[in-house]
Amino acid sequence: MGFYGNNPNTYVEYNFIEIPEGKHRVRICNVKVERFKFEKKCFEITLRVSGHHNKLWYYIWYNPEYPDRTNRDFAMFFDSFQIQDFEIKNYKKWIGSNGAVCVEYSRNPIKRNYTAMVKYCLTGADRDNLPAWQDALTDDIPVCLREPLF
Repeated sequence: MGFYGNNPNTYVEYNFIEIPEGKHRVRICNVKVERFKFEKKCFEITLRVSGHHNKLWYYIWYNPEYPDRTNRDFAMFFDSFQIQDFEIKNYKKWIGSNGAVCVEYSRNPIKRNYTAMVKYCLTGADRDNLPAWQDALTDDIPVCLREPLF
């Protein structure tokens, strides 16, 4: 799999290893507030997976109609990533926090393929029993071909 950047003469090849289903240690690399259908807000949280170059996206919806579910989702997220500052307006401080999630593959009806998704955040012993954070494998590093392809 690869893509062309701004320069069509440069091709970047990525050797992505699929993230297996199951429990994984992750790190927050970006957080932003999005507004989707029906004017509902959500946090779009980008996660790096331990031992992989792949990223996952996790969404926490702010739904005033179901405050119990919203509070439960935020509580599990804060507990998993051991975030002590519960002020939601300070969401940029979450970047760099380590946590753990359960990954499963689900069918994307639009693209007609299967994609890895975060099923839920792990807390307590489930999180603590996972192996320590590992950087991506060396044979999974992007390779740049600098010679023109045309």
